[in-house]
Amino acid sequence: MKLNSFFKQCHEKEVFKMLSIYVVSAWVILQVLSITWQPLGLPQKSVTFLIIILLLCFPLYIFFLWKFRLAPINTPGEELDEKEEKKKVGFKKMYFSSLGIITSLCVITVFLIVNKNFSRDKSDLLPVIVKSDKIAVLKFGNNTGDPKYDIVSKMASDWIIHGITENQVAQVITQDLVDEYKTILKGKKIDEDETTIVKEYLKPSKIISGNFYLKNGNLLFQGMLIDGKTNKTNISFKPTECPASNPLQCIEELNESITGYFITEDKKGLMLQETPPKYEAYKFLLEAKYSNDNQEYINLLNKAITADSTYFEPKVLRVAHFYNQKEFKKSDSLLKLIKPDSYTNKRQLNLLNMYEALLKGDNHTVYKSILKEYEIAPFDLKTNRTALVVALQYVNRPEDVEAIYKTVAMDSMNLQNCSDCTTRIYVKAYADIELGKYREAISIIENAQNETEVKILNRPLVIAYVRSGKEDALSQFLRKINIIATPAETQELYLQAGKEYLLKNDIPKAEEYFNKITNAESGIVDSKMLADALYYKEQFAKAEKVLKEVHTKKPKDIDVLAKLAISNFKIGNLSEAKKNLNILENLRAAYQFGEVDYALGQYYAAANNKPELYKHLLKAVASGHLYHWKYFKNDPHFTKYINSKEFEEVMNFWK
Repeated sequence: MKLNSFFKQCHEKEVFKMLSIYVVSAWVILQVLSITWQPLGLPQKSVTFLIIILLLCFPLYIFFLWKFRLAPINTPGEELDEKEEKKKVGFKKMYFSSLGIITSLCVITVFLIVNKNFSRDKSDLLPVIVKSDKIAVLKFGNNTGDPKYDIVSKMASDWIIHGITENQVAQVITQDLVDEYKTILKGKKIDEDETTIVKEYLKPSKIISGNFYLKNGNLLFQGMLIDGKTNKTNISFKPTECPASNPLQCIEELNESITGYFITEDKKGLMLQETPPKYEAYKFLLEAKYSNDNQEYINLLNKAITADSTYFEPKVLRVAHFYNQKEFKKSDSLLKLIKPDSYTNKRQLNLLNMYEALLKGDNHTVYKSILKEYEIAPFDLKTNRTALVVALQYVNRPEDVEAIYKTVAMDSMNLQNCSDCTTRIYVKAYADIELGKYREAISIIENAQNETEVKILNRPLVIAYVRSGKEDALSQFLRKINIIATPAETQELYLQAGKEYLLKNDIPKAEEYFNKITNAESGIVDSKMLADALYYKEQFAKAEKVLKEVHTKKPKDIDVLAKLAISNFKIGNLSEAKKNLNILENLRAAYQFGEVDYALGQYYAAANNKPELYKHLLKAVASGHLYHWKYFKNDPHFTKYINSKEFEEVMNFWK
C-alpha cells in the first residue's frame, strides 16, 4: 500500500482524530501539572514522570485503537472481494509497521529522559561541574626576561589542564595542539599569532591565558579567562605570589582559583562574593553543609577559611554556628573580623547587618534581613530553616511560617540524615500550635516520627495532644516514652503536660502530671525538675527549700532565682524576695536578650503588680527575648493577663 493511500484511510477511519485527542489531552495534563505540582506538594520530577508515562502509553493507545475501533478487518458474515481484502491487509500491515516505528521512538525518548534525569548518583556530596564547550589553555608568558623560567610557562598550562580534566569541566585545547596547528599552517597566508589560530581554527568557548614576572625576587602570576567569541575578558584572577624557587606554589593557587570559578559559574545568583572561591575551600564548605556533627562542622568551616582566606560564606556560617550554640561573645568577636569584599556588595552587607542585629536583639532588622536572603535562596535548607525560626520565635509571626515551609518539598527528604529538615518540621509544628491548628501539628510530627525517632518533636507533640483534648493519645504516647526514654526526658514531658493543663486551668489534671515527678523514687529526679514540679503545684514552702539548694549550685541561673523570689513572696518572706530580686538585677550582662527583665515580669505577675509586669515584659521583648513554647502566652505565670490590651502589645511588639 502506498503512503498516500494509507494516510487517506487513516483520515477516513478517524485515526488522526483519535490520535490528536490523546496528544491534546496529554499536553493539557502536562501544562496543568507543571503549574500545580508545587502547591500540591508533589515531587519536583512529577512532570518528568508524567512525560515518561504518556510516552509509554502512546503506543498502547494506538494498539487499543486498532483492537477496539478498527479491528476486525472483516466483520462476521461480511464478504469482501479480492481487491478490498488486499486493501485491508495492506492497511493493517502499514498500521502495525507505523506502530513499531512509533514504539521505538517512544522507547528511545524515554531512555534518553531517564538517562538525563535519574542516572546521577545523588549520594555524591562533592560538586559536579557542568560540562561546557571546549576550553583552550595557552602557555603562560614569561615576562621575567630570564630563559630559565620558560619551563615554568609550560608547567603552568599543564597543571591547569590537569585540574580542568580531572574535574571533568570540559574538553581542553592544549598548547601542544596549538603548536601543531602552527606547523601545519606554515606557508599559508595566515598570521601565526596563537590567539588568531585558536579563535579561527579551534574555536573554543573560553581561553585561559596569563603571564608571570619577577617582583622583588618572587614570581608573580596573573591569569585571565577570555570569551572565545567576543575576546572579552570574563574574569581576571587574583594575582598569586611565591618564591622564585617554588613556582608550583603559585601555579597550584591559581589552579584552585580557576577550578573554583568553573565549579561556581552556574551558581552566580547564589554566590556571596564577587570572585569565586578556591576549589578546595568550596569542597570543605560543601562537606560542612552536609555534616550533622557540630565539631566536624566547625572544623570543616575552619578548613575552608584556611584554604581561602577571602572566602566570605564560611566566615558568616561560623558566626551563625557560635550564635546557635549560645556562645554569643565568640560569635560577636568573629563577626567583627569579617570585612565585606566591598561596601557595594549588598548581599554581604545584608548578612553582616543581620548578625549584628541578632547580637543586639533587634529582631525587626533580623527578620527584614533574613527575608532578603530568603528571596535570593529560598530552596537553601539552612536559609529556609533560619527564616522559619526567625518568623516564629523572633517576631511572633506564625502566620508567615507555612508559605516559607512549603517552598521546600519534604517528600523526598531523608530525615535521619537531615537535621535542618527536622528543625523545619519542629518550627512548622509549633507555628500550627500557635495558630490553633492542632490536627495539622500532630499529623506532621507523627508522620516524621514514623520515619525516625526525633526527640525534639516529643515536646510539641505533647503540647498539641493536650491543647486538642486528645488525652488518650497523650497517655499512650507518654507510656511509650516512659519505656524508651531516660527518666529525665520523661519527666521533662510530664512537666510540660502539667504546665499545659495549667494554661487550660485544669488544676487536677495538671497536678496528676506534676505528681509523677514529685512521687518518683528518690535519686532519679533532678533537683531542678523537682523544684519546678513543686513550684507549679504551688507548694511554695517545699519549692523554696529545693530552689535554695539549686541556687547554691547554680548562682547565676536566672530562672531559678526568679522562682525562688516568687516562692519567698508567696510564703510571706518579703525580705528574702527583695534580696533575691537584687541579686537578679546584678546578673544583668551583655547578650542576655531580656532574660532578666522577663524573670522580673514573672515575679510581678505573681505579685499582681500590673504596671511593673508590663513594663518589664516590654523591656524583655525589646531586648530580643524570644517568643517560644515556654514564654509569654505559653507561660502559666501570665495566664490571667494574656487577654489584656497591654499583653497584646507585648505579643505584637515586632509586627
